[in-house]
Amino acid sequence: PLPLTSAVSDTVGIPVIASGGAGKQEHFYDVFTAGKADAGLAATIFHYKEIGIPELKRDLKRRGVEIR
Repeated sequence: PLPLTSAVSDTVGIPVIASGGAGKQEHFYDVFTAGKADAGLAATIFHYKEIGIPELKRDLKRRGVEIR
């Protein structure tokens, strides 16, 4: 999926939102870096409290991913 997300990001002139498939924290970093997505959408990983949103945001920010 990351090569496809990256190809779409390189091709279109609008923001790309990656949706689904995040099973662990590392997947978010990967989609923003290798996948070049502008945003990410996830639900299950948060509903089942596998990771907290504040924790994820801190990790991404620490790794240099811009967070709004």
